[in-house]
Amino acid sequence: MTRYLPNRKEEFDLRAHVESCGHCIDTCPFVILTEKMCKGHLVKMGGKIKSWKKRWFVFDRLKRNFCYYIDSLKQPPFAVVTEI
Repeated sequence: MTRYLPNRKEEFDLRAHVESCGHCIDTCPFVILTEKMCKGHLVKMGGKIKSWKKRWFVFDRLKRNFCYYIDSLKQPPFAVVTEI
């Protein structure tokens, strides 16, 4: 997702871009994709204990960050990656 951060054009449509890369969003029921935001479940490897963990990820072009939560309920994010 970080390749989308340098594109600062307001009219950039994230959904159209992802679909133009060959991804069919309609077949991914747990992914929510709009022209400005993408969110859904991903699986990541744990840091200390090397096991796979399901996390709720959110990429927001307006806030210019990528964060993840333990689950999809509204709570403070577990980690946030912001623009460098």
